[in-house]
Amino acid sequence: MIQTLLKQILPLIIGSFLFGALFLSFGLNFFLGIGVGIAIQYAAYYTFVNVLNAVVALKNKKLENERIKEFSYQGLEVKCPCFKQHIDIVPIRLNTSNYYKCSECGKSVSVIINAETAVVTEPLVSTDLPKLTIPNATNT
Repeated sequence: MIQTLLKQILPLIIGSFLFGALFLSFGLNFFLGIGVGIAIQYAAYYTFVNVLNAVVALKNKKLENERIKEFSYQGLEVKCPCFKQHIDIVPIRLNTSNYYKCSECGKSVSVIINAETAVVTEPLVSTDLPKLTIPNATNT
């Protein structure tokens, strides 16, 4: 615990004293340099953490979008039976019961899968009617 704390504080102290020495070499106040050094290090750390959080949030969103894309192959768009009728995409497995928690109301919902059959029809090859020729009545 103390070692972790020292590893975090030691660079701050060393950096601040280096800024103080730099200020002193230019003829400025040593303690002003320490204060500026601390402020710059905190600003750099704050910027680094915010950029890192933004990158992680973007990667998480990308992973979530990929997961939703994969669910669309093996998933189903279902409506919660509560009064809100919220629509969720849930993964479907045929070898077990399918349950999910509604993202709107938080209730556990069971998904019942019903199989149906239908006759497959094929489209007609050609729908064009042949042209009818009407004989000329005056040629008779």
